[in-house]
Amino acid sequence: VFPNLLLINWKFQGKDSPVMRMINPSPAEVEAITKFRMIGFNCRRYDNHILWARILGFSNAEIYDISQKIIGKSSNAFFRDAYNLSYTDVYDFCATKQSLKKWEIELGLHHQELGLPWDQPVEENMWETVAAYCDNDVIATEAVFDSQQADFKARLILADISGLTPNDTTNSHTTKIIFGNDKHPQSQFIYTDLSEMFPGYTFEHGKSSYRGEDPGEGGRVYAEQGIYTNVALLDVASMHPTSLEQLQMFGPEYTERFSMLKKARLLIKHKNYEEAKKMFDGKLAPYLTDKDAKGLSYALKIAINSVYGLTSASFDNPCRDPRNIDNIVAKRGALFMIDLQKAVQEKGFTVAHIKTDSIKIPDATPEIISFVTDFGKQYGYTFEHEATYDRMCLVNDAVYIAMYATVEKCYELYGKEYVESDRDILEKNKAHPGEWTATGTQFQVPYVFKTLFSHQPLEFKDFCEIKTVTTSMYLDMNEGMAEGEHNFIFVGKAGSFCPVLPGTGGGILLREQVVKGETKYNSVGGTKGYRWLESETVKTLGKEKDIDVSYYTKLVWDARAAIAEYGDENLFIPEDDSIRLPW
Repeated sequence: VFPNLLLINWKFQGKDSPVMRMINPSPAEVEAITKFRMIGFNCRRYDNHILWARILGFSNAEIYDISQKIIGKSSNAFFRDAYNLSYTDVYDFCATKQSLKKWEIELGLHHQELGLPWDQPVEENMWETVAAYCDNDVIATEAVFDSQQADFKARLILADISGLTPNDTTNSHTTKIIFGNDKHPQSQFIYTDLSEMFPGYTFEHGKSSYRGEDPGEGGRVYAEQGIYTNVALLDVASMHPTSLEQLQMFGPEYTERFSMLKKARLLIKHKNYEEAKKMFDGKLAPYLTDKDAKGLSYALKIAINSVYGLTSASFDNPCRDPRNIDNIVAKRGALFMIDLQKAVQEKGFTVAHIKTDSIKIPDATPEIISFVTDFGKQYGYTFEHEATYDRMCLVNDAVYIAMYATVEKCYELYGKEYVESDRDILEKNKAHPGEWTATGTQFQVPYVFKTLFSHQPLEFKDFCEIKTVTTSMYLDMNEGMAEGEHNFIFVGKAGSFCPVLPGTGGGILLREQVVKGETKYNSVGGTKGYRWLESETVKTLGKEKDIDVSYYTKLVWDARAAIAEYGDENLFIPEDDSIRLPW
């Protein structure tokens, strides 16, 4: 949408179908395509309203004004009847929420930016160029749709259960399943003062305190950095949903409806299909087969997970209790984890790490695991022994590297009978004995992880860095130019880049920032001191040998140093950590 140009590009489903270009179409032409099942990306919040405006006869200038209002998050830019023009919205049904450009990068699709100012008219001789740019987005939308069929199937199942359409949002499906047609169920809600449940707890001026600890406002985080061995990872199954149930937050009737979602998932997990068929008036029955049950379980998981977000949302919705300024669902779990932490420490064990719903206990014994399990039951929580790490290095609140213990080691620690009866240990430790797992960016960087830990062969994609900004990125191709001179190449809000050696054609990667009306350019985070090229350019021109590997070797040495700060790095890094380039 430009002040003088409206482009609507679309295609029929199928890779061999060409993209159709509608340049400044008439209202009748636009109305004609709405008879098809239209699938867009973020179309509920943008495209549908642009199409509706044209159908109503709005001019290009008027549509441009609507577009700017939508982008500026104006509340009066939308048409009520436009939301359901589409059959479904790929952005909305995907569990992973990210821009189309980032999807293109992750799926290895051609990534194209236009580079024209959106607030300026477009010369007529450029209209086809703009149309080609739009082609790219349509093809990418179909590719994302094809790649996320599990999420789409989950949406179709939710629509079948709720009675709504595949175009309605996950939140709409969930609230319809729980509350039916009750638009204001809050009259039945129960609000709990957590200081009554956890004596000594205070919440004042947005800050919490309990037993000398800050439980946090979104989940408990606690860490004792260091190197540990024989670490049991125990986590609560469905902590937030269980907290909601224990609090009876939606009142007896609606909490029971919510609990049915959880119970149905559990029945499916244990393949008790006959019992599950009796739930939700038999609407689950068509999906309770070995072929479709996994999709149904995933759909129910999406619905369950959306509820917590709605209870703590800032916007009005049927799950939100206006009294709930303390986010009591997450807070109950956090206060419980403080009680658990203190209890485990009083037993003489170290609590290395707590992250929302999980606890890591080094040198754990069957007795302390049993104690944690029984302790959780007192609060209504069910603990699962997710895995045991042979060794672990925790470097901060959210970053660690760990090796899975072998099953034989688990036999030694807990006894064969216990291990063979625990599905989670068998699933993780039996499937990944002696393998490494990384949490947090520092150790997850593919080059770092493969070089130091897994020793898998490096690939070109391991030398590609995805960067995103909220404004715009530019490559300043100023190499060889006089100081103060610039050659800005527009990139967009997202891109994949490779660091390249000086003198090989790279540019400084910058983000645009407007401060008090003045445009400034600052280095994109993590790129300063290096020159960059878009990964697609490096690959297309065969410039892999120009990649500046020093960028990655620094990350490797930083990771080694992070481990060495807490002890013997050789426990984690074998002598052979040589770098093997794929070219």
